Amino acid sequence: MSHPTDPNAPLALIVDDDPTFRALSRMSLEQDDLRVDEAVSGQAAIDFATTRMPDIIVLDVQMPGMDGFTACQRIRQLPGGDFVPILVMTGLEDVDSIARAYEVGATDFIVKPCHGLILNQRVRYMLRASDTLTALRGSESRLAQAQRIAQLGGWEWDPGHDRMEVSDAVCHILGITPSSFTHTQSAYLTCVHEEDRHLVANAMREAFADGVALDLDHRIRHPDGTLRFVHFQGEVLIDDAGQFQRMLGTVQDVTDQRASEAKIYFLSNYDSVTHLPNRNLFLHRLTQAIAGGLGTTVNGVVFVLNLDRYCRISDVQGTRNGDQLLKDVATRLQHTLTTGSHSSLPGSHESTVLARISEDQFAVLLPGLPTPGDSARVAQSVLASFQAPFQLSATSMALTANIGLTIPGADGTDATMLLRNAGIALQAAAEKGRNTYQYYSDSMNAAMDFRMCLEQDLRTALTYDQFLLYYQPKVDVLTEEIVGAEALIRWQHPSRGLISPAEFISVAEEEDLIIPLSEWVLRKAAQQQKAWRNRGIPPFPISINLSSLHFKQRNLAYQIKAIVLEHGGDPRYLELELTEGVLMRDAAATVGTLNQLKESGFRLAIDDFGTGYSSLAYLQKFPIDTLKIDRTFLKELRLGKTDSPIVRAIIGMGQALKLHLLAEGVETQDQLMFLRMHGCHTYQGYLCSKPAPPDQFLQLIQHRLRRPPAKSA
Repeated sequence: MSHPTDPNAPLALIVDDDPTFRALSRMSLEQDDLRVDEAVSGQAAIDFATTRMPDIIVLDVQMPGMDGFTACQRIRQLPGGDFVPILVMTGLEDVDSIARAYEVGATDFIVKPCHGLILNQRVRYMLRASDTLTALRGSESRLAQAQRIAQLGGWEWDPGHDRMEVSDAVCHILGITPSSFTHTQSAYLTCVHEEDRHLVANAMREAFADGVALDLDHRIRHPDGTLRFVHFQGEVLIDDAGQFQRMLGTVQDVTDQRASEAKIYFLSNYDSVTHLPNRNLFLHRLTQAIAGGLGTTVNGVVFVLNLDRYCRISDVQGTRNGDQLLKDVATRLQHTLTTGSHSSLPGSHESTVLARISEDQFAVLLPGLPTPGDSARVAQSVLASFQAPFQLSATSMALTANIGLTIPGADGTDATMLLRNAGIALQAAAEKGRNTYQYYSDSMNAAMDFRMCLEQDLRTALTYDQFLLYYQPKVDVLTEEIVGAEALIRWQHPSRGLISPAEFISVAEEEDLIIPLSEWVLRKAAQQQKAWRNRGIPPFPISINLSSLHFKQRNLAYQIKAIVLEHGGDPRYLELELTEGVLMRDAAATVGTLNQLKESGFRLAIDDFGTGYSSLAYLQKFPIDTLKIDRTFLKELRLGKTDSPIVRAIIGMGQALKLHLLAEGVETQDQLMFLRMHGCHTYQGYLCSKPAPPDQFLQLIQHRLRRPPAKSA
């Protein structure tokens, strides 16, 4: 049964004999508001499509009985199966398999398994492409019918005798006299632009061979070098016996029409001075971005910039100098928006829109920000770009500006509303003074002030060593002995007290502070290992989280090992926790780094396993020791009432790969019993203990730490 959702939402059919993969794929697609149905075999998929053709099919290749190749081919033969997008998924990566998938009618091909986000985006892209193609097919049909009415010149071509007759009007379009035309196809092609001749010749030949209509645009070069654009149409004439005899068609000169349309479009949508989009086009682009997820699945910002004293400058310096100043401002803004730190984001450069919306105002749409708060950096960089003076004729001109910002979603979901609210914020910024920016939302302003204070305090905390390291025990599921611990950082803020890492780790990553922070954790954990060893405590593994930014460092394994050894630690009893995203960002390079870490003695764990599933096929390639099952899969578990098939699947997978399994966030006896019944090895969570400072943790391990077996005499 499909997940209950909007009956008008696109319907996706997942075809796979693996119930775990179907469940993960369903979960991912339903989160994207798609309706989902499942089929366990190729024949079941065909039966489903026979009665109800889905909007998209996600099809596994390797299935018992009928494989995915055959199923794809059979679906294409069904009524309505010609155009349904089919995404073929398989673990096979050889070229022959990919080629065969496309030969049998696959729309696209993706290696299985893939991250849920990648699957969502690929499915959404294919659905959008399918809608576009459907609309395009209808548009082309209507356009062809309208063009047949405007016949300005006629031609007739007999391929069998290579005879082509054209009207005087066609000769006029070609820029030649009727008497100079030699009545062959070559005579016409000689007048066609040299880069278009092959296209026109092939199109005419194929249209006649297949008995289909001919419809294309191409360029004509007159004997004096003048270029003209023509619309070229043709149809095949069929005799009573059904044989193709010749082609009849028209040529229409559309040069002036194209120029007029381009000019009208430009005047309607672009500013005549800066050649930037105007208010009309900016609102259109903003509306498109909102429809594409801006403000819901995509973070972004809309801001309006006002030039201080521009009208007075223009009056004093003259209109020509005023226009030149606007052009220079537009150039500087474009440079700032395309070279700032945000421009490295995927797609941010292409989707940024800069527009001139009034005499002294510019507007910017910037999607693709990691968080809405990153918009402050953009505003700061734009205002900073005005610090250098503008050169106006022989005068060096200082110019200031103010910016009003709105956050799509939080400050509105309508393009006009967002632009209006940005204008209101701009007025508030102007009241504060020059070269300032202001958010429309008071809460956002407060949040930005808080974040900026937090960032500064974080730098101070690193300088003055305001951090603490807490430890949460890892417990054997069967014996309930403590077998290890996770080191968790805490911030002892001088005025706010103890701060959880959930509040400052993201800021540390954004401000490139995470590496020195992680190195602090490594030093403290190594020192703590040494201190406990000196007190006679048997060694036990301590796990530490590593950020993805660490993997951009060269010689990562050497650097980490050097820190640990320098402060008295033992790499053999340190486990480095990484997320699935870290592993999959550059799998080939990551494998090499992980092998170096293993050779240095460290154990390796995947943290929050199960929140993504892109790494399932790579687990055997990565030298991983431990899988940490994410707490979200245990949260609602009640023994005998609420099952967790995902946890069972992960445990089964880990056991098959001989990996150590640890469940995090265990808080109830029901959860512990479930883990014990299904073979999970260890757990951590409030059921045993909250994270505790070293002295309290020492009391725990003195009573519950697993002791190594005594050596025989």
